Amino acid sequence: MNKALCMTFLMTLSAAVFADTPFTGDQIKQLISGNSVDIHSNVNGRDFEFYFAADGSITARAENGSIFKGAWRITDSGEQCTKLDGKDESCGQLLDSSDGSYKRMEGGSPRAIWKKIYPGNHFGL
Repeated sequence: MNKALCMTFLMTLSAAVFADTPFTGDQIKQLISGNSVDIHSNVNGRDFEFYFAADGSITARAENGSIFKGAWRITDSGEQCTKLDGKDESCGQLLDSSDGSYKRMEGGSPRAIWKKIYPGNHFGL
């Protein structure tokens, strides 16, 4: 009984320690390059589907079906930047929430929640 309780406590503590762990630029690139991300924007409360092509281009679809094109990059300081056509470039740090989702932080606040990452062009964008 005590062993099971101890293991449960250690697993919970481990998850808490690694929660909100920031990614390096190389880790972000490995995570998203050539993959799709299901994103919830905390800024406007909408959901988006993104495809981060390995060549640095992006295709995104809003929940209303609107399609956006643009580019993505990683800065020398390890921030992930997104520039969609007609919008200003947005850069932020990516944090692992340890529950399978990720927080994209800007100015100390979570600008978006990356709910799930799928291999390849999952959404057919």
